[in-house]
Amino acid sequence: MSILTKKQKEVFDFISEYESEKGYAPALNEIKEAIGVAAVSTVHEHVSNLIKKGVLKRVKGAARSLELAKVKFGASLSVPLVGVIACGEPIEAIEVPDAVVQIPADGRFQAGELYALRAKGDSMIGDGIFSGDFLIIKKQSWANNGETVVAIIDDNEATLKRFYKEKDKIRLQPANTDYEPIYRRQVDIRGIVVKVIRDLVPA
Repeated sequence: MSILTKKQKEVFDFISEYESEKGYAPALNEIKEAIGVAAVSTVHEHVSNLIKKGVLKRVKGAARSLELAKVKFGASLSVPLVGVIACGEPIEAIEVPDAVVQIPADGRFQAGELYALRAKGDSMIGDGIFSGDFLIIKKQSWANNGETVVAIIDDNEATLKRFYKEKDKIRLQPANTDYEPIYRRQVDIRGIVVKVIRDLVPA
């Protein structure tokens, strides 16, 4: 899993398309022109970050030394990272695409079906979701009992909880006994959690 900013994704995509078409990587000046930045040093910074993230590598002794790290990166989906989700008290919903999360394409989902959020809080630790984890969400407006959902309550507050439909209400159940369930007659479901990603080693 790699987290790329929008500009890093633009650089990566240009290098990937260029290499696919011509069989070798573009020069830094060509990347500069393609992504519309003023200085080669800016391109160099983006390239260096992509190398650190493991999606590009340098080939020693080559005139154009960049190469896609195909073994590590592989076929992937670009999932927009749109904000933070509360695993605790609900917070105001914020949906502003900021970056993308690259995840392996396993055939279960298509581009556009998913988005990513970063967990904040400890109300779901019993289900193995910790503050700072990246959550891959499948967009849908319904859920089965027991599924972990992104729910909007009270007009514009977002929370991550397990969903249970009871007789005349909905229970949003935390996975931490320090928190009480949330009961509402109606909630707006924005998706279900399909994958949890954690960085075990800090970047």
